Amino acid sequence: MKKILIIGGDSFIAGQFIRKYVSTDSITCYSRRPTGYEKEIVVKAFRDMPVDAFSGFDAVINFAAIVHRPEVKDQELYDDVNYRMACLLAQKAKQAGVGQFVQMSTIAVFGSASRISETTPERPQTYYGSSKLKADKELMAMSDREFKAAIIRPPMAYGGGMAPGNMLRLIRLVNKHIPLPFGSARNSRDFINVKNLVEFIHLAVEKEVEGVFYPTDKVPYSTRNVVEEISRQLGVHTVNLPSPSIFLKLVEKVRPDLYQKLWGDVVIDRQLALSAIGYEPRYTLEDGIREMVESFKQQK
Repeated sequence: MKKILIIGGDSFIAGQFIRKYVSTDSITCYSRRPTGYEKEIVVKAFRDMPVDAFSGFDAVINFAAIVHRPEVKDQELYDDVNYRMACLLAQKAKQAGVGQFVQMSTIAVFGSASRISETTPERPQTYYGSSKLKADKELMAMSDREFKAAIIRPPMAYGGGMAPGNMLRLIRLVNKHIPLPFGSARNSRDFINVKNLVEFIHLAVEKEVEGVFYPTDKVPYSTRNVVEEISRQLGVHTVNLPSPSIFLKLVEKVRPDLYQKLWGDVVIDRQLALSAIGYEPRYTLEDGIREMVESFKQQK
């Protein structure tokens, strides 16, 4: 049994982790909003946690972050939370004698790269990706024999009920029977079922690993695959129209971020993704979308 301190216990992925491992590990979490978890401490600011709050834990997992939001155009805000605060928390954990600090990062550190391998340069194109990369680099520099930093860079997570993000938006669109422009989409994108992600994180803690990791599902999918699976789970027929090249070029010019998410490729090298710590993904796209659709129907 590991003694684990979670920072950002009110985040979606942290909640999934706690629910799965609360009965097998000793988990304490710090949150900004109460979630009802028994061993939860609600604070106004994570940066104000004293050093002794970290004492006695085998590992700290940092889920606290400001995620990418196009309307937020303040680099300092992203840096303050995703970079400086993460490093401050790691310094306190190290001072308290914690053996491992697990940082939740992102593949956004690679910007618009369509293929990610060991040789892919890190070129973030958003404040979010840039702030995460700064933290990753400093945390790895802090890593030593007594304090191991593990950086986890997953693709978009889905499943586990109402996972936030584009997958939920697609479910809402498909449910409205709106014709969608993905009939000719043959892109290839890596995703990760949140259940696979939390199992990967837990294995990283169990094995006390250090380094940078890229967990994914077993195989990548196209946006068309995703829409078809959502339609099947909802039990509705979706008109998936092919997109004229002029339309795609316009979207790519006006909203390159949207184009990349819906029509672009993001594939992580399979060896890089799956063999690093011996984790074998158990959950599929079908499993995750089924969970999301069931939750969606209950909340309608």
